[in-house]
Amino acid sequence: AVWALWMGAGVTVGGQALAPTVIPDPPTPFFSWDTIPTAFHGANRSGVYTDTAVELLARHQMVTIEKWYTPCASQGPTQGPPSCAVEEKIEHVLSRIKAISPKVTGILYLNSMLDFQFYTLHGQMVQAEARGLHSFLRDDTGAVISLCNDGDVYCNITTFDWTQPHVRQLWLAAITNATATGAVDGIFADHSAQENIQIGAGTNGQKPNQLCNGVAGKGRTCYNFTSAFTESFNSWHLWMTNQSQALLSKTTGGPVICGPLAKYGLNGCDFDSVRKLPAGYAVVEYSGKSSTGASPCKPDRNCLAGFLAGAQKGSYLTCFSGAPTDWPEQAYPLGEPDGPAVENPPLIWTRRFASGTVVVWDNAKKEGNVTWGGGQ
Repeated sequence: AVWALWMGAGVTVGGQALAPTVIPDPPTPFFSWDTIPTAFHGANRSGVYTDTAVELLARHQMVTIEKWYTPCASQGPTQGPPSCAVEEKIEHVLSRIKAISPKVTGILYLNSMLDFQFYTLHGQMVQAEARGLHSFLRDDTGAVISLCNDGDVYCNITTFDWTQPHVRQLWLAAITNATATGAVDGIFADHSAQENIQIGAGTNGQKPNQLCNGVAGKGRTCYNFTSAFTESFNSWHLWMTNQSQALLSKTTGGPVICGPLAKYGLNGCDFDSVRKLPAGYAVVEYSGKSSTGASPCKPDRNCLAGFLAGAQKGSYLTCFSGAPTDWPEQAYPLGEPDGPAVENPPLIWTRRFASGTVVVWDNAKKEGNVTWGGGQ
């Protein structure tokens, strides 16, 4: 009965239904100033994570396991089959992480456009098609579109047709089933409408009413759609991530990263990038590099200073990697900041934390230092 309300359409344009507006409540993932708020995003292609790796992953406050987890899901450009069931493998490793650190926010990678074949969800899409329910996105000639992903790592990928109510229901059921395990709290909805991955958007050299993806001159393919269908599809694509966040906010509190209120990819080692939380976002996973080339996977003093001088509640210093890393500062006591960083003298910013830790950032030289309160 609840889903029946979710599936309802708004107005129509050119005979195509437009999605209603959904305004979700903010997510409330685990966040703590007790130590540096960190996150991990990645997956091991060669096999399941070892116990040692899981222990390292459990040190983070938020963990996203990517689509290419284990050999079955990392096959490309020809993809593995739905029997890979990568969702179940991701749920399993997140459950192992939560067995060590129950507060960790677990994130399932679930692309909002590309229907990768090695997901159980794709098998359900195939079954729906076999029953005569159009589920894959088709162009203006009626042909099922087939794309390569960014970098042509995977090819022959179908796309969710968000204008179809049963497809929206399958997606929301996939989220509900994942969170019911207790291991998954949120999703990483790559290629979202909020990232401007839409039909006709000015990305990938697309023309109006056109969808393209893949490497130019290699796997890149483009498909055309009618104006009315473009408007309808884009509205429902936006609706999906908003509705997914509304669902999660009322259940686990987890975020839809790349969705309406949680962002990924800004430079976590740069003070100016971190101190101004993008308008409207409650969660930001910061990756990037410091001026000396260090990443959040092995941050140097400049990266740590840039992040800590600017971090706000909801800011996570995020390592993007296949394997988790170990660095001592991740375990150092930090404590609540006494407020935002203070500029005095000009371009020199100082911030203090409850542990006695003091961070100084030179915004002219783009470098800084952290003096730890515990004397480390």
